[in-house]
Amino acid sequence: MQNRKKLNKEISLISRYAGLKCSKYVLLILLAIIYFPMRTTPAYILLAAVFAPLFFSFATSISQNQKITEESALPYTASKYSFTITRYKNEKYGYLLNCFLLLIWQADINLHSLYAMPLKTVPAFIIIVYTLVRIITGIFIKYKIKYDFTNLNL
Repeated sequence: MQNRKKLNKEISLISRYAGLKCSKYVLLILLAIIYFPMRTTPAYILLAAVFAPLFFSFATSISQNQKITEESALPYTASKYSFTITRYKNEKYGYLLNCFLLLIWQADINLHSLYAMPLKTVPAFIIIVYTLVRIITGIFIKYKIKYDFTNLNL
């Protein structure tokens, strides 16, 4: 029974990681599209989305001098999705940072009334799409992994 819980937890973590990666790519596309009408703020958030996981991995490598070995219960699936626990944590913290920056941008737009109505709601729309893509992709990947295991699609 303990092995089953470990496998389900690993499948869940891998699917969340895949959801985070997919939502980050959608965020980058949306920020690239909205860059020209909204000036430079989307560019800063785009740079933060790209470099935040790299910064977090650099910070954790400095804080941890020894090499931590991470064993995976599903090594083939983990390597297929390029999953490690540290990458998952870095993407998760990057997701939180991106949401925080988008919320600050939305508050700034509402406080200073910089744009007309359709552009005024862009950061909120991006947050909604960013979160929905993360959730839906994570659910889809979780069921895809389970389907692949039950049908032996390796």
